[in-house]
Amino acid sequence: MLENKLFKKNLIYLVFGSTLLVHVLILTKLIYFPYPELFVYPYLTNHGLKPYSQILDQHFPGLMFLPINFDNLGMNNEVVARIWSITILVLTQILLFYISSKILKSKWKALLVSFLYLIWQPFFEGWVLWIDSFLPLILLPSFYFLYKSRLFLCGLLLGIGIVFKQTIIPLTFLTFIFIFWQTRNLKVTFTFLLGLMGPVILMILYLLSIGVIKDFWYWTIVFNLTTYAKYGTSIPPSQGFVTRVLLVYLAAVSGWFIKDRRIVRILFLFLLGSLAGIFDRANFIHFQPSLPFAVLATALGVYQFNKNKFFKVLMLIYIITAVWWLGVFYKGHISNKIFFFDEQTKLISNKIKQYTKKEDRIFVFGAPPHLYQMADRLPAGNLFVFQFPWFLKIAGGRILESIQKDKPALIVTDRTVVIEDRPLTEFAEDIDQYIQQNYQVIDRVGSADIMRRKTS
Repeated sequence: MLENKLFKKNLIYLVFGSTLLVHVLILTKLIYFPYPELFVYPYLTNHGLKPYSQILDQHFPGLMFLPINFDNLGMNNEVVARIWSITILVLTQILLFYISSKILKSKWKALLVSFLYLIWQPFFEGWVLWIDSFLPLILLPSFYFLYKSRLFLCGLLLGIGIVFKQTIIPLTFLTFIFIFWQTRNLKVTFTFLLGLMGPVILMILYLLSIGVIKDFWYWTIVFNLTTYAKYGTSIPPSQGFVTRVLLVYLAAVSGWFIKDRRIVRILFLFLLGSLAGIFDRANFIHFQPSLPFAVLATALGVYQFNKNKFFKVLMLIYIITAVWWLGVFYKGHISNKIFFFDEQTKLISNKIKQYTKKEDRIFVFGAPPHLYQMADRLPAGNLFVFQFPWFLKIAGGRILESIQKDKPALIVTDRTVVIEDRPLTEFAEDIDQYIQQNYQVIDRVGSADIMRRKTS
């Protein structure tokens, strides 16, 4: 009798654990795309290059540019990165299950939220590791602390979120307005602000201490609102992209009509506020911060309207469409391919080590930019920027000047690279011409030439 009770009591955790295990197994069978920035930026930071003045980038520092970063935390290859991705997934699922069980007042009902997250998280580029991948771990507890009126902790987590990515600022502003509107109490609102400002002030003090605050302001604010807004943002690539998003997020609208208006307002505050990143570039990965809130809202709607015949028809359409799209998705994404860590890139890295000494400066032109990190070499002139058109429009002259002055011992160039339908040799023509005039090919790996400076 006692054993039966214990079994029934623990059955929910067995089912949740099975859901979690399936989710993990799915991620291990999909293609994998860890962004190179997560490797090269911390590596360069830990080797003395200053963010924003020598490492030219538009993102807030997060774990890329701070003294504690991915590199010294051990995430320096694709194997460890995948472990990070799986750990993020497991922690997010646990947080989502716990929070959902509190809001739905049932662990069994919370399983639907976990199942929906299992369905859609891989689909929305869950096989990618980028800054957005980490944000659910910050936003979910922040959401729950707001729900529980733990305003200092809510603000503290949102402050940490801002340090990771500036797209959290709109959500933070909306949360501030909501708290003041709900309480009409400056003292209570100040508690939220006190938590919020802690991480932000520490970030600013650190940037001041290393003398890069002006560069930080330019790249993360001015550049983003001017050059990047004009040349770097992108619209959805297809109608299919939009309709896939609409399926998931229109289903979430059903949660708006539940009776508990306070939880609805807080939930949709976080759902909508965490969508700010999608206006950057049209990639599914930018939906990852809002996805947990979308599936929670969907589950709330399902339990509210599960007896409504019209709603059942809509859910049937939702399920059929989801099965179709997921079938297409898995056909194209089940693979052991790991972007930027293929055998060719590893071979280039070994060639760099073979042809240079550790203290030698090199320059990577068009080839994978994290070759600096993989080969344990620093860039010419201690200057680095991703070679996108919008970056080189501003920094191209500085890059050319750095390789002219420093005369790197080795250059790895891939002249076949095309970005945003523009050949690298077109929008970085000056750099390309200098390389071709002053360096000669000594080895070749695939489409990449390994070049050494001409002797005469």
